[in-house]
Amino acid sequence: MTDEIISRIEEDIVFGVYPPGGKLVEDQLGERFGLSRYNLRSALSILQEKGLVEKIPNRGVRVIEPTPKEIDELYEIRLLLESHAASQTPLPAHPSLIESLEIKHQEHKEAAAKGDLRAVFRHNLAFHSIQFSACPNEKLRDAIEQYARKVHIVRAVKYFDASHLERVIQQHAAIVSSLRGSDTWTYVQAVREHIPASSQAYRTAYELKYGVSGVS
Repeated sequence: MTDEIISRIEEDIVFGVYPPGGKLVEDQLGERFGLSRYNLRSALSILQEKGLVEKIPNRGVRVIEPTPKEIDELYEIRLLLESHAASQTPLPAHPSLIESLEIKHQEHKEAAAKGDLRAVFRHNLAFHSIQFSACPNEKLRDAIEQYARKVHIVRAVKYFDASHLERVIQQHAAIVSSLRGSDTWTYVQAVREHIPASSQAYRTAYELKYGVSGVS
């Protein structure tokens, strides 16, 4: 149950129910999810470990609000990690992995067509979990998941842009196609082209909130 609650809070953070910089009130969360104070604090500690919230002494827990510069740096690290994972992935990928990716890709497309953005988010995470399971380096896979989670907060910024979702769908198709083949360079390029997704949109939203002086 705690894992489910953590996932629900994580989604709420992504979609702005608890916006960047916003405070998470323990009493409200406990009442909403029916959690004891102990279990709630355990859930919040896990969210902190995941880099989604932070505890401020004498002020409680708030949602992380990275600066655009920090987001750019996180995307730079993601580019390095995911490109390297792609370069280390044996090709062609196993047929069972390709089949699982195709199913998840179709589910992602259908959710986008319905405008079910929370399902889009969940299917996108599952797609990339399957994708990078083909990389034999377990620690590298863990690092990819860790840094991808650190930019969750900017993902939904572009979800309301239909053209952005269409590009993501096309990029997913390119990833599946390249995993079917034997050209590592093609797969690496497909991975690299997929990464710079939402950083500029986040910067724009941040500047509107704080002004240009708050960017650094």
